[in-house]
Amino acid sequence: MVAGFTQWANAGDVSSGIPEYLIEKLNARKIGHIHKVGFYFFQIPGRHYMFRPPVKYVDGYEEHYQEEAVNDFYYAEIGETGLVIFIGTEPNLNEDVYVNTLLDGAQELGVKRIIVPSGVGFEVPFDKERLIGCTYSLKQMRQELEDYAVSFSNYDRNATIGMVINHYCAKRGIESVRMTARTPSYQLSLTLASFTDKRAMYDILRRTRHMFGIDLDLSDLEKESEKQNTEFENGLKKLCMENPNLESQITTYIEQIREQFEEINFKEPVKIPDVFLKELDNPQR
Repeated sequence: MVAGFTQWANAGDVSSGIPEYLIEKLNARKIGHIHKVGFYFFQIPGRHYMFRPPVKYVDGYEEHYQEEAVNDFYYAEIGETGLVIFIGTEPNLNEDVYVNTLLDGAQELGVKRIIVPSGVGFEVPFDKERLIGCTYSLKQMRQELEDYAVSFSNYDRNATIGMVINHYCAKRGIESVRMTARTPSYQLSLTLASFTDKRAMYDILRRTRHMFGIDLDLSDLEKESEKQNTEFENGLKKLCMENPNLESQITTYIEQIREQFEEINFKEPVKIPDVFLKELDNPQR
């Protein structure tokens, strides 16, 4: 199961973007929903626009009113493997009830492991593989996860929804992994705040693909990430041209980020086609 959310740790739209991508790519069908009652505010002072339900009016008449927050289960099959995809909206309250409701659904569907993608903004090179941090639910998972080129978190602050999922998965004996990508965030006048980090999505899904043993073509994400990198480089050049007096500072700033960065590469093992495995099992004499 892959479970992503519109949430606090959603830099680069990594958490919400991955399930959206999988649902569309795999033509997954909706199989369930978590009702909103007891999980969301309508308003709080100063932040009311964040919680009120989206509406659309045309010429004074209601065309759309979103009665429910997005908290939906989807299902798709990749070869002989079933994949449950959950796309959710981080709750404002009663997070324990919300997460346990999610886990009830997961267990009813026979889910064996849950991956929760997330993203945090960081000063990392735009053109490099994203660093992936990791938290997990069961101690015996540690040795396996070392093969996925992740860093194990020593986080010591407020919980994210992925950490709440880890906590309650541990109580139930369910395997869960929270993978957090460091997405580019710079002190520059470049439009990065709302960008969807395709490289981060690609790097988490490569690990997911190998972990779940599924044949998932990610070449489209790879190409989109390369396009984003080109657009960033062009934007950087334009920024320097428009601010020649700051070009030296901008160049030095980017170079410092690259020099301080230590890339950790995930080398996905090459899958041997089944036909060759059969030949190895039954060699001709």
